[in-house]
Order: sequence, then C-alpha cells, then structure tokens
Amino acid sequence: MPKLTNTLPLLSLLMVSCFNLGWNLKTANGQKTWCIVNPSTTHSELLVNLDYACSHVRCSQIQQGSSCFYPNTYHHHASFAMNLYYQFMGRHEEDCNFTNSALISLSDPSSGSCIYESGGNLEAYGKPYNKTYETWCVAKPATEDDMLQENINFSCNHVDCSPIQDGGSCFSPTTLMNHAAFAMNLYYQSTGRGSNSCEFRGTGLLVTTNPGTQLQN
Repeated sequence: MPKLTNTLPLLSLLMVSCFNLGWNLKTANGQKTWCIVNPSTTHSELLVNLDYACSHVRCSQIQQGSSCFYPNTYHHHASFAMNLYYQFMGRHEEDCNFTNSALISLSDPSSGSCIYESGGNLEAYGKPYNKTYETWCVAKPATEDDMLQENINFSCNHVDCSPIQDGGSCFSPTTLMNHAAFAMNLYYQSTGRGSNSCEFRGTGLLVTTNPGTQLQN
C-alpha cells in the first residue's frame, strides 16, 4: 500500500467524484490520439481487456524479450494492447471503451524503446477538428512504481490528498497507479492546467475523458 507524505491543505475542492474537474483545451488540426487503461481499472478488468484486445490484434511486443515487455505490469500491457486495438479499428471513440474502463489520451504513452502505435486525429473518432475538450492528467501506463510514488509525494506536498488516504473516498483501488493519477490530476487542476503542470518528468498524460466518472457510467 503506498505511503503518502504529509499533505498541505493549500486548496479546498468540492470532491463530487475522484476526478471531478476538467479544463478546456483547444486541439489542433491533425491531433493524434491513443487509448489507455483508466487508472481506476481493477486487476480482473485489466485481464479481460488484455485478453480481448490480443484476440483481435497481435500483441507480440509485450511478450517476454520484446521491446514493450517492461515494465511487466498488467496496466502497461493492457494499455499497449488496447491502443493497438483502437488504432487497428480506426480510432473511433467506441473503439476505446472496453466496458467503460479506457481513456483517450492526447499525449503519447510511449516510453523508452516501447512505442505505442499512433495515427489519425480527433476526427477519426467522431469529433471534428479544432474543438475544445476538457482534459485531465493521469500517469503513463509504463511509469515505474518509484516514479509513481515520487509523483504522489510531489503533488501531495502542494494539494490536499486526503481522499486517497486510508478511509478516503478515493482510496480504492489501493494501487500506486490510481493514487498517482488522483494526485497528479489534482495538482494539474490547481496550478492552472497548463501542459507543464502535467509533465511530471515525462510521465504525465492529458486525457479527454473524466477518469473518475467513467467507471461509474
């Protein structure tokens, strides 16, 4: 279970859901998109998504010895496979649903030698060019645990992370990925929602779907 540093209540926010805030972002012509797992997805759902995607596309890159095997986590492997499926199917919004456990990312989830396939633009999944979208900040699926903890510690030294403390409304699932996404997004929203606020040393992603409400739909 992740240990959090002491938090500073610098910001008082009404928590309707774990990720209840968004921010408008104007997207450019030709904006690429990727499909990743919602940080709140359970282990069993990750397995279902991984199996489903790999039954339709070739997932050899996440096999042992291949370029995208590491980090050897279901969150990373499922995201990689789901994105392959999303790209293969034509990048429509419904191709990145996976029973409401997926998010469309405006940021490249690739990490190191592992390249997440990309293509198309926002029009490819049913939305026109040059439109304003709400955005949230989450962690790259391939982010290592030590970096996730660093992101939690940094964010929670600036914002109130009590909802992901034991007994808090967003404590479950008790994973570093879920807790980091909550803390990173809260920091992103509280600091003006600029792209640099979701940088986190290259481990942050901007997504266009609310991670806190999607699993409740």
